[in-house]
Amino acid sequence: MDPYNRLLARKQELEQMTGTLQERLMTPLAETTDELSLYDQHPADIGSEVFEREKDRGILELMQLELEKVHDALHKYEQGRYGVCEVCGQAIEPARLDRMVNTTLCAGCARQRQDSFRRPAEEEVLIAGDMSDRGETFQVAGYEYFESGDGSSSG
Repeated sequence: MDPYNRLLARKQELEQMTGTLQERLMTPLAETTDELSLYDQHPADIGSEVFEREKDRGILELMQLELEKVHDALHKYEQGRYGVCEVCGQAIEPARLDRMVNTTLCAGCARQRQDSFRRPAEEEVLIAGDMSDRGETFQVAGYEYFESGDGSSSG
């Protein structure tokens, strides 16, 4: 199958799946459970249903994002730019296009982009125990954090 028909098939598949999910999400929660009223029930009783509904919303959002990418790929195909890497301008490998019909990066550029990912600075939180192991201390309300009641250091 040529790339254009594969894109159209993927578009149709995504549209069908998003339509099904949207219909399911439009159904009121009270109708999906066998309860006459959600008001008289404990919130934990419908916790699983609420979780499943939120999961479906997340999946729907991802499908809509992929559908948008397929639309972009169809637009690029019509302009004659389909299968060209956005970063380096080289042709994207046919095997990669077979696997991910709406990709915009060749394998090399995708690998470089993946390798350049750095963890956020917020994740480099120091654990207080690690500080005491190195002899570092900090104060809380005017007292050394690792100071025992007799004034000596407990680290």
